[in-house]
Amino acid sequence: MPKLRALVAAFLFFAMVGLLTVSANAGIITYSGSDPGANASDPRPNSDAAAASFDAANPGLPIITFESAPLGAFTNLAVAPGVTINGSDVFSAPQTIINSPLPDCGSEPVCGFNTTSGGSQWLSLYGGSVTFTFASPINAFGAYLSGVQVDGESITFNDGAPQSIGIVDPGSGVQFLGFSDTSAFSSVTINVLNDIVAVDDVRYGSPGSTGSAVPEPATFGLFGTALAGLGFLRRRLS
Repeated sequence: MPKLRALVAAFLFFAMVGLLTVSANAGIITYSGSDPGANASDPRPNSDAAAASFDAANPGLPIITFESAPLGAFTNLAVAPGVTINGSDVFSAPQTIINSPLPDCGSEPVCGFNTTSGGSQWLSLYGGSVTFTFASPINAFGAYLSGVQVDGESITFNDGAPQSIGIVDPGSGVQFLGFSDTSAFSSVTINVLNDIVAVDDVRYGSPGSTGSAVPEPATFGLFGTALAGLGFLRRRLS
């Protein structure tokens, strides 16, 4: 019996460690798809599929297209009700809203481009970062990113703890990256290091369905596995 009690205690310890890990990580769900080398007129099946999955899981979110935003450099620019953006480029200058590729950059897949159907403007990041700040906390955020060519770029936010989601480096072209979180957050920062990246068609908000992606099913499944393992141990040692 002492041997059984020791094994049961060890099993429960490791089961609970796993349970806590699942609970801590399962609250954030990401949606990502990329189309390397794509330009503004090319199909983007992988990016659009990721965006469609994000939209289906988080229905009814508003979309920021930047079509009505003033062109040029900005500081604390209001881009939607209760949403402002601010940031600085690799030279510590303000980021910009543009409607044509930067003259010193090159082609669309490298410089980034508009992804809004019938639109022409986008948020251009000349390295550095941009932060979206929300007057009311949200649970979901997503955007099209084009021109990504550098490893190590990320989207960061704080939902009670610092969080970071890596941006895929497809070498050029376009991608969609979105996420939902069971915990709310009030700002999102896109960090692009020394890269030139376009941001467009930003989704944000707190849909009623966001809370449906809770970690409890996985947690309870792991707890059930622990109980089943205990039964197995008892049979083997009896």
